[in-house]
Parts: sequence; C-alpha cells; structure tokens
Amino acid sequence: MTERDPDPARILHVARELDTHDADPARSLCSVSARIVGVAGAGLTLMSRVHALGSVCMGDPMTEAVEEIQYALGEGPCVDAFHEQAAVLIPDLANPELTRWPGFREGALAAGACAAFGFPLRIGGVCIGALNLYHDRAGALSAEQSADARAVAHVATRAVLGWQSAAAPSVPWQLEQVPVHRAVVHQAAGMVAVQAGVPVDDALALLRAYAFAEGRRLGDVAGDVTSRRLRFDI
Repeated sequence: MTERDPDPARILHVARELDTHDADPARSLCSVSARIVGVAGAGLTLMSRVHALGSVCMGDPMTEAVEEIQYALGEGPCVDAFHEQAAVLIPDLANPELTRWPGFREGALAAGACAAFGFPLRIGGVCIGALNLYHDRAGALSAEQSADARAVAHVATRAVLGWQSAAAPSVPWQLEQVPVHRAVVHQAAGMVAVQAGVPVDDALALLRAYAFAEGRRLGDVAGDVTSRRLRFDI
C-alpha cells in the first residue's frame, strides 16, 4: 500500500467516524480528526498556486492560535506539506537542532503546541492543502497514528471537495460551483475515470481538485479533458 492509498478498511472506519451530521460540519471535521489520531488539536487548510493559505476549520483554541500564526507568517508544517506533497512530522518544536520556521515555532510553543504534524490533502497528483495536527506534549506519532492521519487526510480531502455544491461559508474561498449535471463535466469525469483507473465519483473529485489548485473554472477544465488537451493518467 502506497502513501497515496491508505488502507481501505481504515478509510471506511474514518469516514464513519467523521459522518457526524453536525450543525457545523467543518468544525466537527477537525474535532473528530484530532480525536481519531489522538492529538490535542487539528486544523484543515486549503492552498493553491493562486490563493493564499486559508483555514477551513480549527477544532480548539490552541489550534486556532497556531493556525493564525502560520497564516500570518506564511510558514509552518502545513505550508511545507503542501509544497512537498508529503507528510511533515515535527515531534518536538522546542528541539534546539530544529532550524525551520523560527517565527512559527516560537509562536506555536507560546500557544501551547509542543509537536506539529502536516499531512497533504491530495487526490491523485493534485494537492489542495494540508491537515495540520498539533499536540500539547512532545513526541512522535506512532505507526497507527500516522496511518490514521493519512486516512483522515484522504477522507477530509473528499469531504471538502464535496462541500463545494453546498457553498459552505466556512470554506475560506468558494470552490468553483458548476452543476454536476452539465454534460461536459459528466463526460470529462467518465474520461478521467478511465485514464486514472478510478471510480467516476473520484474522477469528479479529481477534476474539482485540479480546477481549484490551478485557479480555473471546473467547466473549462472539463472542456480541456473532453477536447483531449488534458489527461489524468496516474
């Protein structure tokens, strides 16, 4: 199983845990994510090449403070996880040998965060942000916690993309709203499903993620696919 494909059974378990039907699904997503992984707090951040980072949700006051610092400085584990498209794991923010993000580390420690872990929000080869996990004591994630975090990031990516049709006000900028019944989008989703070897629902999510990451309209991206100017071979 690759990093891009968490264990299906774990994904199903996480999806069931996150399906809370809460009045504030974004905040609930972060609170439940922290509980699943076993850390003090979680935040969900969207990023793209054309948008500054912005928080979808923050599950607790400590995370809210740390995410605000990360936003203000433009540095931290979520920023690196997005750009590197790989997990960034910092088990001890107070480690004197750690030289990355001096401003962020100072602020995070003052807010009560002792460890920080960033996991990319990725579908296929497209990254739309990061899941940020914080703990109030130093220490590495266990193998089980890391596996749970990757599954949470997998499910959260699809949840955020699904919110675009509802235009959730908690999303920091509205993901492109184009009715999925439009023929070109359906046709493109079918083509991407074949190209990438994924179900049609995942192909539609991949189209949405690509459009968001590139700052383009979903209909325009779908048109590029159907005209064969763009392929999603993974």
